[in-house]
Amino acid sequence: MTEKLKNLLHDQATTVDFAVPDLDAITTTGDRRIRRRRGAGLVGGLAALAVVGGVAVVALGGGEGTPRVADEPFPTTTLSWADGSTLHAGGLTRDVGHEVAAYVVTRHGYVFADDDGTVRSLVAGRVAEVGAVTSRGPRLVGDTDGALVGWVDPSGEAPAFVVLDTSTGRVTTLETETTAGMGSLADEEDPAYFYAIDGSTAYLRDHRGAVGVDVASGEVVWRDRTARNGFDVLAAEDGLVALNAGDGGTRIEGGAEPVTLPQVYGSVGTFSASGRWLSLDADEPEVYDAHTGQRVRIDIGSRVFGTGYAWVDDTTLVVLAAQTEAGPVELLSCTVPEGSCTQAARFGDFDEFAKTVVIAFGEGFGY
Repeated sequence: MTEKLKNLLHDQATTVDFAVPDLDAITTTGDRRIRRRRGAGLVGGLAALAVVGGVAVVALGGGEGTPRVADEPFPTTTLSWADGSTLHAGGLTRDVGHEVAAYVVTRHGYVFADDDGTVRSLVAGRVAEVGAVTSRGPRLVGDTDGALVGWVDPSGEAPAFVVLDTSTGRVTTLETETTAGMGSLADEEDPAYFYAIDGSTAYLRDHRGAVGVDVASGEVVWRDRTARNGFDVLAAEDGLVALNAGDGGTRIEGGAEPVTLPQVYGSVGTFSASGRWLSLDADEPEVYDAHTGQRVRIDIGSRVFGTGYAWVDDTTLVVLAAQTEAGPVELLSCTVPEGSCTQAARFGDFDEFAKTVVIAFGEGFGY
């Protein structure tokens, strides 16, 4: 969560019960254990206004008029959100029969968790129970242009890293270094934390630090021994990994040469589908060429706040923005690298942020 967004929420949604992260700690190499990865859930809360605010929404890739009940398969390549037990995507709706507290999308379907921590999938029209995650802020990670979804299962003697292949239904528990005594939340001592998943590689945190593990073979293909918590790996895509480098800003590894973004800090990031562009959470859009480090300017006009949170395709970034500190909140469709934006949706003010609706960010609002 950015400083601007934190202040807006504090002023406009004082009834919401959520922990405020130590944003100053992002820029230091000191003890960063106390922070939770809140940005994703809070961004999801803003998108919720599109559903509960009683205002017109032009969904990217969606249709017009009254939402239709989805025929099979339910679309996975368009803007989506969840309202209670109902998923909305591309002008279609699907009641999955269970409250959606957090969810992600893959090429093959949806994976979601309810408030009790039960994880289920929606693939080929069928809802199936596939695992368990903590109910205290459920978190899922997924690969939007792939098949895999991951989470930390806290139900055993030690937290377990679990991966679901939505193309086959196979569930795999990863063999990792001992996680005994490790917590499942990012603000606990030596947390077991699932950062991201990209292709066949799961990025997670155990006693080895941050590691990239090949799901099929169990081989460690990437390692950062200095990692401490859930803010170290910001995003992963197409072999690239964006890292919080402390005083060094943000570092991108996995390309021909490492790329450093000096004095650029974030707690949440997202790569475009090809890994060409990286968007980081900030008070204004922060988008970079992942191969050169050059910043791409995004024109949000006179709006006081804007942050890119998801990619519709490799050149279309969805930006959450606000005209003033009271709202209204908007959803912008921005073209990269041109930087032009058009309004895709216009929401209500920040008071409506307290409503319980989530988007495909893997976390929900209000934990």
